[in-house]
Amino acid sequence: MKESFVSLYLGMRGAGKSYLVKEYELKKYKRILIYDTQGEYTDGIVFEELEELKKFWLQHYQGAFKIIYRPLNHVNFSAICDLVYTCGNMCFVVEELDLTAGTFDTDINFQSIIKRGRHKNITFIGISQRPFGINRNITSQAKIIYSFRQLEPRDVEYLKYFIGVEAEQIPNLKKYHFLYWNYNIDIARMMTYNAKTKTIIPVVKIAEKT
Repeated sequence: MKESFVSLYLGMRGAGKSYLVKEYELKKYKRILIYDTQGEYTDGIVFEELEELKKFWLQHYQGAFKIIYRPLNHVNFSAICDLVYTCGNMCFVVEELDLTAGTFDTDINFQSIIKRGRHKNITFIGISQRPFGINRNITSQAKIIYSFRQLEPRDVEYLKYFIGVEAEQIPNLKKYHFLYWNYNIDIARMMTYNAKTKTIIPVVKIAEKT
């Protein structure tokens, strides 16, 4: 299991963020639960009822698994977060993060994952079209940000706070291109995913552009 951290995949619909998560990020983990509000994921065991998921969980939580939960609404989000935190040692993916963890309200069980998940070896991956709408408790804990194309000025301005003036390039990014920001580096880098080598590769160093 990799070192636990919070990573965010941000960008407008169709820019490539969920594709990168499926084809690159999730390959690193053997214990995964995906909160899939958009039906983006099919490679795993799919549940739409919480009680059915819990039955499976009780039988398999100690081993490897890839569970996809497709909620009809967000009523059970807190219960899912409680399961994840109680189990630990896993990767938790949430689609439409801005809708489940908005600016003004964050579920207490979800807060436990974000603030104390590292002690339970939980890696969190949040995916959202609108970074401006994500609760600040989450963005402040992010160790890695993958920012795909954004057109909304308010979102671009908000991302400048994390990745600097390089965020001005975000509206012009091509599909599957993204700015990669890591808290250990000084400048965001424009990257893309190479499906042949299954690696992330640089497109161009923004600092060198004229």
